[in-house]
Amino acid sequence: MEGKLSLKGQIADYARQCAVEPLEIVYWDGSRETYGLPGNGTSHPACTLHFKNKKAAQQTIFRGSLGFGEAYMDGDIEVSGNLQQIIRLSLHPVFDSCQAPIVSKLLPLAGLFYNHNSIDGAHKAIAFHYDRGNDFYREWLDDSMSYSCAYFKNPGNSLEQAQLNKFEHICRKLLLQPGERLIDVGCGWGGMLIYAAKHYQVTGIGYTLSQNQLDYAREWAKKAGVADRVSFRLQDYRKAEGTFDKFVSIGMFEHVGRKYYPAFFTKAVELLKPGGIGLLHTIGKNDGSPTDSWITTYIFPGGELPQLYDICRVAGQHNLRLIDMENLRYHYHLTLEEWIRRFEQRLDRIRTLIGDQPEETERFLRCWRLYLNGSSVNFHHGNLDLYQLTFTRGLTNELPLTREHLYN
Repeated sequence: MEGKLSLKGQIADYARQCAVEPLEIVYWDGSRETYGLPGNGTSHPACTLHFKNKKAAQQTIFRGSLGFGEAYMDGDIEVSGNLQQIIRLSLHPVFDSCQAPIVSKLLPLAGLFYNHNSIDGAHKAIAFHYDRGNDFYREWLDDSMSYSCAYFKNPGNSLEQAQLNKFEHICRKLLLQPGERLIDVGCGWGGMLIYAAKHYQVTGIGYTLSQNQLDYAREWAKKAGVADRVSFRLQDYRKAEGTFDKFVSIGMFEHVGRKYYPAFFTKAVELLKPGGIGLLHTIGKNDGSPTDSWITTYIFPGGELPQLYDICRVAGQHNLRLIDMENLRYHYHLTLEEWIRRFEQRLDRIRTLIGDQPEETERFLRCWRLYLNGSSVNFHHGNLDLYQLTFTRGLTNELPLTREHLYN
């Protein structure tokens, strides 16, 4: 048909419009072309994208991120140089108007018809991601095993220091006092609750759906000398009981799902005493677009990134009063860059932990490399945010008049 671009023509057209640095593409027939913005001072490509076969190119064009991700994981696409440059191509506005990836844009909507985040579904989804073994995560996380956005007081902070900064920042926002009871919903490996017990002399309970995380948190609490003050349970947040002075949830709300927001905030109200303070630390998307289909297929089944508007609306309907909101988007980019550095530095050790099937192991490593780099790009250049939302249960006038307490 006249005017219709060939497959190579479509790829070339996208590359010309979207490349932010010189980009070389090696096509399945062996031909090579370099694209990129003029006047960048160099003719050397920062990255080479090699489509080993025509099918890999078709997957990328017609199935968007899901097709590209699968082809990359399978080794049908090779990237040498800066992988993040390739990922940035998908953020260009030209893709909003192109019809080809429309199928991949509709795929995330299919997840809305399944009950991924029911109590049974949530257990399976969390096990899929978090029960890969503590040794795997230990290789590239910090000493506290904190798998969430750190807080960099300056760019020179180590990852370890930045994660401790995060715990301290949250403790100050919660106005923790000795003897108070703190509940941590989605406590991970226990870092936040153990830090609060050691430094603020609180007692508390942490809830997780991962057996590996539970075992690690209990052992760490013993070593830290706070096992008499904090405990951890393998239980869904919807079954949590008790009354607490303070409530925190870090990096867990992304797994709740829009359908279950009312249940989450109903439970928060049940657990918090009147006037109590809570903090929600969550990734979000300002535009409300569906969560990437490759992520929900291979990384976080049932994951659904919330929109700030939805969080505030449903929380308000449950008489939770928002008193502070901070967006730590760039902090998460810095966190991910450090995770990527450690992941690549310890790749040989990680490879031995994954298994003895070389093809499966390499596919797993490519999957996680793409996940970490894609996340970093989207926090740096894309539409991902990291919200820390502080709220109270109902009205309270017993709060500082300024934010001085956060920084002094």
